[in-house]
Amino acid sequence: MTYEFLVMALLFLVPGAVFWLVRADLRWLMRRTMLASLPFAATEWLFYPAYWTPRFLFDLADRIGFGVEDVLFVVGLGAFSSCAYAVAFRQTVVPRGSGTRPWFRVLGAIAGMLALTGLLLAVGVPILYAAVAAMGVGTLGVLVARPDLVLPSLLGAALSCLIYLGLCLLFEGLVPGVFERTWRPSLLLRGHFLGVPLDELLYGTGAGLAATALPAWAFRLGFAPLPGREPTTRSPRAPHGPPATPPGPPPR
Repeated sequence: MTYEFLVMALLFLVPGAVFWLVRADLRWLMRRTMLASLPFAATEWLFYPAYWTPRFLFDLADRIGFGVEDVLFVVGLGAFSSCAYAVAFRQTVVPRGSGTRPWFRVLGAIAGMLALTGLLLAVGVPILYAAVAAMGVGTLGVLVARPDLVLPSLLGAALSCLIYLGLCLLFEGLVPGVFERTWRPSLLLRGHFLGVPLDELLYGTGAGLAATALPAWAFRLGFAPLPGREPTTRSPRAPHGPPATPPGPPPR
């Protein structure tokens, strides 16, 4: 029997690995994003079996509520969704203002999104939509405070959705019929795009939106062109300060 989720999780590590190789300046961002993503691995019990019914290594989802696959999935998703905008548009992150204890902001954002997800579940919202709504509300709060992040976040969401779609199409090619066998019928978005459930694309979009905005807000960062693309009027002697530090994406 195929371990579908393991195949999917391994595929989701590939884009982040490519970004790691081609963009050394973003590796610190990916490390922190992957670390901040780890708590969301433990939320699998909210999705399984209500949203889908994959087979887990060692039946860990039935034993402890999540599996090895969840850890790989959130790490991979966090890595590529946080950096998709910067890679595609040749941007880097630079300090914007100053502050202390940025990880308290990260933990606060994670706690807030999890709390909102729980509240929505309590009033009957299905888990996938509750998770995406929590990402959206959390990101909206950030964008109100940081309007400079609106365009990067929207573009990051679109790019993450495209990467997510490509990975799902490859997944379907490797494990034919997996979406029909393993995913439960959607309650709201009942359609498919190229065979991929619209629910999954919605989730990928929400993850890209949140993962682009939240690290920049939590660690007081802004996006700027890579040094090679800066205007020629800039003094060649002006230093390019070292990059600062950031978290990661939301419930899955």
